[in-house]
Amino acid sequence: MATKGKSGTSTQGEHDATEAAMNSNGSVPDQGTAPSSSRGQEPATIAARPAQFMIAPQQQPGLATFSVDFLTQQLSNSPDIEVVKTVSPPRLFGFQSAELGQVPLSPLVLAKMTPDKAKLLQTQAGQRCAVERDERLSYMLDPTTPQLPNPGVLTPLADGFTTTIEVLGQDGPLPEAEVYVFGSMWPAQGITDATGRATVTLQGERPETIRSILVKPKIDYWTFWLDRPQLVPNSVNRIVVRALGAVLRNFPGQQLMGWGERAMGLDRLPPSFDGAGMKIAVIDSGLAPTHRNLHGITAGTSIVGTDKAAWTVDTIGHGSHCAGIIAGGPVGAGGGIRGFAPAAEIHVCRIFPGGRFSDLVSALDYCMEHGIDVANMSLGGGEPSRIIEERIIRAKQMGMACIIAAGNSSGPVQFPASTPHCLAVAAIGKWGEFPNDSYHSQQALDGFQSRDGYFPAKFSCFGPEVDVCAPGVAIVSSLPADGFGAWDGTSMATPHVTGLAALVLAHHPDFTKGNFQNRDARRVERLFQILKETATPLQFGDPNRTGAGLPNVMRALGLETGVAPVIAAATATDPALATLRRLLGLQSVEAPSMVPVGSLPPSADPVHGSAIHVARGPAQTAAAMNLQSVDPIKNGSNSVAHGPAQTAGAAVAPMMVDPNPAQIREIMHRVGLL
Repeated sequence: MATKGKSGTSTQGEHDATEAAMNSNGSVPDQGTAPSSSRGQEPATIAARPAQFMIAPQQQPGLATFSVDFLTQQLSNSPDIEVVKTVSPPRLFGFQSAELGQVPLSPLVLAKMTPDKAKLLQTQAGQRCAVERDERLSYMLDPTTPQLPNPGVLTPLADGFTTTIEVLGQDGPLPEAEVYVFGSMWPAQGITDATGRATVTLQGERPETIRSILVKPKIDYWTFWLDRPQLVPNSVNRIVVRALGAVLRNFPGQQLMGWGERAMGLDRLPPSFDGAGMKIAVIDSGLAPTHRNLHGITAGTSIVGTDKAAWTVDTIGHGSHCAGIIAGGPVGAGGGIRGFAPAAEIHVCRIFPGGRFSDLVSALDYCMEHGIDVANMSLGGGEPSRIIEERIIRAKQMGMACIIAAGNSSGPVQFPASTPHCLAVAAIGKWGEFPNDSYHSQQALDGFQSRDGYFPAKFSCFGPEVDVCAPGVAIVSSLPADGFGAWDGTSMATPHVTGLAALVLAHHPDFTKGNFQNRDARRVERLFQILKETATPLQFGDPNRTGAGLPNVMRALGLETGVAPVIAAATATDPALATLRRLLGLQSVEAPSMVPVGSLPPSADPVHGSAIHVARGPAQTAAAMNLQSVDPIKNGSNSVAHGPAQTAGAAVAPMMVDPNPAQIREIMHRVGLL
């Protein structure tokens, strides 16, 4: 007998095609009535526990598509299947809808059943239903666990011992710091209490068998790493950690542009290029909206749980960290972190902790409903999903770019970054951008380093699916409630590219007045093409780790060959910039004979990442140039070219010899160049 639901009438063929699957008890035999307490001696048969699955109807030519009501009813009729909920498809309007001939997106039914039951269901339904495990998602933060010995050859070396680690910061004891002690067997860990102390017990170890110790303060401090520590048993061992501001000068009181932003050339971009008009989604763990760098973010939803407003709660800090890289700001205000696109409209989709594939489906549906331009997905896990990929493809067709972390398992690129319909981002680091005694110093992959100091991160996934790489080691950004932290992971690399993608969509002529203004797949493909074609290749000898290379802001925006006039036009009325020009002898930046800003390769960094390159006139020869270097960690590695007075008639006026570096930096900060 046919069954009728809200979505229409199903056919007898629907019923026949699924009845056997829905009502079968799978491969687990009927056990009959459970034994009573009086028969408690009888052992129970162990079976696989139920898992959660996504069931989505699929359109097939010549066959009626299963309605979600029909699926729900049939699943509910099976005694060993528990229906959890249904997920409706996104509400799309106008050009977003099926009016253009696109197949409507499928609803989902979430149900719990054994894996054998799910396999039988898929077999019986054939191509008319997709039955996939609702995998758990993980956020792409480096797990910070060094490689452990082979457990098959572990032998206890002693009875073990107990020791106490005391963690001190610049203002005294640091509570809530994570402490990891790695021995010859398994690591021991603890969290410091209000006195800054954590007591750990190491079974089967002696003090001389301890390999290393790691301390991860919660906020505002660098990590600490020490090989072969000399621990004293049954005593207090003190560790003093460095504040972020001890290395990053005037931070967080003064706004910082991180090494990642500088490596990609953001420090050379006029402040007027701020991503205004773009909508960016951060699909992550929520956000701390009261943070000094994030208080302008007011839109979002929580996919997990029942409170939709819970996106403003970020217990992990991961979403806040990613959002700070993308949109920290506004520029020059409130100190802290400068993001790529501080004027963009940020939407937060909270799916962590506890996120599953089905939550990612709902988050992508939210993005499509709200016209998101770029979605940042620092997440992944599980086997490839046809259901997830269908959402990503539809998002691309609607002009939304999905930029996804490659993963942190040191293996093949994880799903969903492995799909060809997204931009997959791997992570790199750079020597000199973190203290040598921090854990960041352990993240370089052995045997790979460029002459510029860049290295592939050893935790980063790799493979032909990697499109680009971006800074992902020692990345300083926002943490709840109003703090900062230096984190590692492809999670940190991905928002660098997301922020740049928003800038390109907002300011590149191809998207503002060219042939790619329409929201469609061509728009996304052109965006990805620009990001890859204008990236700087990194010579690691393995393109599977870096893809096309490190994206470059100036080239991606089409400003590399004509940035001087753009800067002049954007900031001509700024008296601070005029003063800076006089200090640098650049009173005629509009002169046609000028070499464009950024066209001179820095002596120490061909990637154009850690220098502000100042144009020189034709009378200024290479032999006359003298590059004044600045400490790359403390002062942003900004190189200012100066030399002897120019000859008469030269395009550049004579400049002062040895200008005051502090004065130059102060003015650069005022006009947003630092």
